[in-house]
Amino acid sequence: MPATILRAVRRLPGTFDDEERRLVVQSVIIGVVVWAIVYPLKIGVHWLFDLTLHSLEQLGHGPQQLLVLAPLLVGALVVAVIARTHAVMVHYRDDDGVIHELNDVEGDGLERAIALYYSSEPAFERVLQGQEGLDVRWQLPTFSLAFRKFAATLITLGSGGSGGLEASVTLIGESSAAGLFKPRQPIARVNEKIGVVGRFWRWWQADDPDDLQTAQLSGIAAAVAVLLGAPLTAAFFAIEVMYRQRPLIEKLAYTLISALVAYSLTDLVTVGHPVIFSVEQHFVPPTSPRYYAVVVLMATAVSLVSIFFKQFRAYTDHLLHHRFTDSRQRLLVGATITGLIAFTAAIITFELDWWENGLELVLGPGDNVINAALAGEFTLAVALVALAAKMPATLATIGSGGSAGLLVPSLFFGTMVASAFAVLFDYEPMLLIVPGMTAALVSIVNVPLAAILFTVELFGSVYMVPALLTLVITSILAHDRTIYRPQREKATKRQIMPGVGSRRILPPPSWWGKTLVELDLRRRYNVNVVGLMEFQDEHGNPRVRLDTSSTVPLSDGDVLVVIGREEKLEALETAVRTERATGWQNAVDDALETEET
Repeated sequence: MPATILRAVRRLPGTFDDEERRLVVQSVIIGVVVWAIVYPLKIGVHWLFDLTLHSLEQLGHGPQQLLVLAPLLVGALVVAVIARTHAVMVHYRDDDGVIHELNDVEGDGLERAIALYYSSEPAFERVLQGQEGLDVRWQLPTFSLAFRKFAATLITLGSGGSGGLEASVTLIGESSAAGLFKPRQPIARVNEKIGVVGRFWRWWQADDPDDLQTAQLSGIAAAVAVLLGAPLTAAFFAIEVMYRQRPLIEKLAYTLISALVAYSLTDLVTVGHPVIFSVEQHFVPPTSPRYYAVVVLMATAVSLVSIFFKQFRAYTDHLLHHRFTDSRQRLLVGATITGLIAFTAAIITFELDWWENGLELVLGPGDNVINAALAGEFTLAVALVALAAKMPATLATIGSGGSAGLLVPSLFFGTMVASAFAVLFDYEPMLLIVPGMTAALVSIVNVPLAAILFTVELFGSVYMVPALLTLVITSILAHDRTIYRPQREKATKRQIMPGVGSRRILPPPSWWGKTLVELDLRRRYNVNVVGLMEFQDEHGNPRVRLDTSSTVPLSDGDVLVVIGREEKLEALETAVRTERATGWQNAVDDALETEET
């Protein structure tokens, strides 16, 4: 037996190869670096927001609380300056395949992180533009983006902007991790004099997009672990938010290493357990049919709220960005709306003796308000006011370009719905809020695995069954869309760059038997055919032609891939629809004529 163990120990270096050792070392270093940036931001945001809120509380209640606009407007102007300084555009694709530009610092940082994560992967449009591989990511900022996002987030949330901290830290984590691998001229110059630096760099650097993506996921996981105090949830969240329903388990080990390192450092310097939410007394959920029936009703209500929220967000973003094209105006308008909503909520709750300081129901990240709800301090009226006010305020802040996120606000919405149900059905708030948070993460953020792990890590396995029940309900009712726009993409209609796109065209019957020369699409519609997917070749098999031979006649079932300006493509699609409808009508007329004959 000892000899067997000794042989197994001797074989360990062989099973733990150089590639795995490198990834482990990288994950540890990424965890340390990301923690060193995100932890001060977490502390700084809460300190500055508490300072701002305390200063406003000193004014008393009444019209003087309109001065809440002062820090919000000043913060908006500062964020506008940061967003315009060395600004870089990050692109995302919407449901229709249209590419939109996003300022790298403004708005939801997780959307930017997702776009940057996939920037190094091969894509049709990047090949056409001569861009590929890691160079695409290296052309975009890394550490400079992380520190600009740090400053913008600190100002946005510290001055009272409504939103979460998690989206900003995910972008900081991604950019910091990528920055550790970005080739830089000083390294090249040192390598010319000191060979050991070059050898280390060749061992360290990311050689392909897969290596870089492992590092990016590790950075995101480390950042979320610092914020939530739940490393396993953070690791799954990083993977699940990128791949949605296709989590990559092989990357989990390295994201978990970074998350554990960042979490351990946070635990080391924090008094008490470093979790985002805390409760003094833990309640065990009952197993009665009545309780589960209420959980089902609550999950259904959260699903309806999430559907409304996603539609409201799309409308708000469209309104703000099309009505106010100048970022300074847009940020000031968003700050004004946020301040007025917070002022209105404060007046209503104070005058009706519902809540002493209504500003905190709307402004800031909202985690302190969630803790108050968990402690049972909310009435039905306060929960409904908080839900109704926080939603538009958060969308005004983020939609206008404020640097904040939607994950914690999503938990906030689930908490308010659950608090209302707890009052209505006379349950301890925690018994419904915990599964309510799970419902919000599934229906709004669409990360079911991370949602279950979040519940178990923070509140215990006793909440597994009600959490799973809400997961099933919300997955059925509200799983089809996500709040993160870069995750959406359609292959049949997509842009290569703003204003230039590609389409898949199904030739109408009038084109069958004709060649591309006879159709002359370039002259007629000013578009270029770049591919032909034949339904059958000369051997009766499907085939994809990239040479698009101009002498091959088209047949039923073929698909043309064309590129061109958007307006030209729209004209071509309109013409195809018209010809298809005309051909169908002609076929009907011919059939009727034959029948009469």
